[in-house]
Amino acid sequence: MSKHQEQIIAAAKGKLDEEILGAAWAKPRGATTAAASGGLIAKEIGARWMGKQSKGADAAGIAVGNPGAVAVTPTSLVTMKVKVSAMGAIKEVTEVLSVVPLAEVGSLEVKRMGMTGVMEINAGGSSFKLEGKPGDMKELAEVFERAKAAA
Repeated sequence: MSKHQEQIIAAAKGKLDEEILGAAWAKPRGATTAAASGGLIAKEIGARWMGKQSKGADAAGIAVGNPGAVAVTPTSLVTMKVKVSAMGAIKEVTEVLSVVPLAEVGSLEVKRMGMTGVMEINAGGSSFKLEGKPGDMKELAEVFERAKAAA
C-alpha cells in the first residue's frame, strides 16, 4: 500500500459510511501540464485537456477534484477533493464529491503515459481521464475489478 493510499484512507475516516478498499491521488488529465509548464501554449493545451475531462466527468454525473482522490468501497466509486502539503502528502479530505454505485461504472482502466498514470473511467455513457501515480492507479483498478465482481 502506498503512502498516498494510506493518507487518503486516514483523511477520509468519518466522511464515508463504508470501508475504503483502495484509493489513489488523482486530478483531471492535463492539470499537471497546465500548472507546471512555463509557456503559454503548453498551459493552454493543459487547460483544454482539463476542460474536456471535466466535461466528460460532468456528463457521467461525477465531480472530480483538483487536487483530488478516487476511492473504491465495497459498493461504490468515490471521488473526493483533497488538500496536499508542500511535500506532496495528502493532509485532508475537504469534501466527498461523488459516490457512484459500482454497477453504474462500466470500466476503470489505467495506462502509463511517461512518468504519469492515466486512468480512464467510463460511466453513465460518458468517459473521462484522470492523472496520477501509475502504481497507485494500477492497484486501484485491480481493487475496482475485485469489488465490482463481488458486488
